[in-house]
Amino acid sequence: MTVSHWRRTNSLGTIECDVAIVGAGITGIAGALAVERRGLKAVVIERRELAAGASSRNAGFLMRGAAENYAAASEQFGRENAQFLWKWTETNLAMLRAEGIEKLSTYQRVPSCLLAVENEELEQLRLSAEMLREDGFSVRWMDRGEDAAWRRGRALGGLVNPDDAACNPVELMNHLAGKLSTRMLTGQEAVEFETDKKGARLRITDGFVRARHVLFCTNAFVSAQIPRLAGLIEPNRGQMLALDAGDLRLDCSYYINHGSEYIRQPAVGTIVVGGWRKHFAAAERTTRDGVSDDVQNGLEKFAEELFGERRPVTARWSGIMGFSKDGLPIIGPVEGSGRLWYCGGYTGHGMSMAFKAAHEAVGAMLDGTEPPLSIARFG
Repeated sequence: MTVSHWRRTNSLGTIECDVAIVGAGITGIAGALAVERRGLKAVVIERRELAAGASSRNAGFLMRGAAENYAAASEQFGRENAQFLWKWTETNLAMLRAEGIEKLSTYQRVPSCLLAVENEELEQLRLSAEMLREDGFSVRWMDRGEDAAWRRGRALGGLVNPDDAACNPVELMNHLAGKLSTRMLTGQEAVEFETDKKGARLRITDGFVRARHVLFCTNAFVSAQIPRLAGLIEPNRGQMLALDAGDLRLDCSYYINHGSEYIRQPAVGTIVVGGWRKHFAAAERTTRDGVSDDVQNGLEKFAEELFGERRPVTARWSGIMGFSKDGLPIIGPVEGSGRLWYCGGYTGHGMSMAFKAAHEAVGAMLDGTEPPLSIARFG
């Protein structure tokens, strides 16, 4: 984003703080909470408004692990790293529950189910269930179910995470932001920044912010501010729609086709359907908000084939996700002084990873330690 000469003012003057946080999504708000709870002063800078990006546009899954499955993650990252990632997401949900999200009106303690509709994935999920039990995780297996996802006989089996949850992400974000006393500067673009031995100075639309550290929490959009991260973080658009579900019922939040498609029921009479991005992957590598006929038609057809009937669409929307180079979140300094840090790259699992990631980032940044999932792994 650019800001014209005519838009720039100094009406805010220079704002002093310990940590300036760029981005008011779940990472930024969690980071501000972590700073405040250390007795320090944070300022959140947001170019639009609270949770304007993917933090309010996701499907509301609060799940353990990643959408693919444990066996695939073990093959990709190594089993020890997969175990670490699965425990990370369990801790992330426990931290959110400790913030009181279970009291929210839209919170659902609903299991998530990785559902196989092809034999190849069925065998991979069976193997995942065995590996999860071996590594001490709670897991259930379903050979059949009674809800709408199983009604046509396409479902062959499912791996169930019994302790997962789901939510309205807008309500969750408002709840977390309501805990802050931190000043939030909305409608403010982080235009330029510079560092010195004492900290960092940011030029924002209507003034300046001076801080000891700056934490960039803009996820997929960070390369516009820090171009050197363009090779590590790639934007991907996720599209969704909501159906008038009638009397259709879902007992789990489902991930299907190796996580490429996903469905959940936030309320009686409504089912949210998302995915189909992999069928048009090149076109969906974009920061442009909007829906496309190709993906939306694919989602409608997918839902019709799964449920055996076509239901009216009540809403369509998209959100921009940040995919990291290796599929794991990235935390760490982005220049030599250690004053500028980045936290993001959740590869489609921000609600399940970001709250803990932000706390880890703030702790490492302020203590001068090496964070987990460090950016240093990329050299």
